[in-house]
Amino acid sequence: MLDVLWAPMLFPVWVLRVLPLPAIVIGGLVAHAHGVSAKAFGVNVVAAVLGLALVAVLARRSWENVIRRVLAIAITVELLLATTCLFPDLEGVSRWIALGPVRLNASAVTMPWLLLAVAGLLSQGRPALALVVIAVSQALHVLQPDAGQATAFGVGAAVLIGATRTLATGWRGVGCALAVMGVAGAWLRPDPLGAVPHVERILHMAADRGAPWLVAALVTLGALVLPAAYGAMWLRSVRSEAAPLAAAFALYFGATLVVTELGNFPVPVLGAGAGPVLGWYSLLGILQLAVQGAPRAANQDPAM
Repeated sequence: MLDVLWAPMLFPVWVLRVLPLPAIVIGGLVAHAHGVSAKAFGVNVVAAVLGLALVAVLARRSWENVIRRVLAIAITVELLLATTCLFPDLEGVSRWIALGPVRLNASAVTMPWLLLAVAGLLSQGRPALALVVIAVSQALHVLQPDAGQATAFGVGAAVLIGATRTLATGWRGVGCALAVMGVAGAWLRPDPLGAVPHVERILHMAADRGAPWLVAALVTLGALVLPAAYGAMWLRSVRSEAAPLAAAFALYFGATLVVTELGNFPVPVLGAGAGPVLGWYSLLGILQLAVQGAPRAANQDPAM
């Protein structure tokens, strides 16, 4: 069934599910050439395996059931984000949940779920709750601080607000203001953490190896945006209510790539770190749910 539903993507489903692997391999090879142990990328591989399991589990759910639970999802994710303050910080920065020797960037893992929550609440006609989710999320990003995730989430949230045609102008203005204030507040907070080369500067390491390695790294990263970008176009063509969410996903992930050149933020998937890998698979799993629900929208009268 999933193969049929994803047919418009022009890719077999298994190709979509293994898209992060080329980026992980190239990142590991580039880092190894600079003297970094390949073991540093073991967490990426483990995260990819867990991500594949997550996508498989979500494939057994339905879009409608998940949308009905978006408020519970939002509360759960906000609590997880808040727990980062309970773990030891690094030079005053608290972005991680420690699981033994592994540190997970909580925002990188959970932002797709919060964007889903915002989209669901807006579609349910509950703009006040959607704006509370945006405000709390951005406040936590300022507290951590994490200007990279604040920026990416702010972009995604603004897309969802702008795409909700039934939303009154006042709600739109407040929502966008909250997103922008969170971005500004996070960037204004001191962030003394230096860059770990094989995490935040992996693209520069690839460039040092030569143009072919840099091109390969950029191509594998660009491929990670394709499911959400193409999914947004296809979902819009079948008049699915999930089309804005897919567009928000594409711009969110694109923003996580751009901010790595503006500050010391991890390059997702290509750089060492489990959080962004799990976050990408969360994005894919949610997108999969949206595509599963899309045929119902496609069969509706276009005038509806």
